[in-house]
Amino acid sequence: MTELETQLLRAFEQLQQDYAQQLSAWEAASSELQRMFGITQRENAALSERVSDLSRQVQSLSEQLRRLSVR
Repeated sequence: MTELETQLLRAFEQLQQDYAQQLSAWEAASSELQRMFGITQRENAALSERVSDLSRQVQSLSEQLRRLSVR
């Protein structure tokens, strides 16, 4: 193998190694984003339920107040 071929092979191997490291970092970041998305979805669902509960309470209080003001 010539010196040029050896250098090209080393450069190619380095590129492969760099690519593998970059891919691993992207996969880790993707996993973290998916985890965070799942947490956010659960938190949003819980908040939505709390807002619905509060809305029902406000409606009930409003109805009670309306009935009291009619008397």
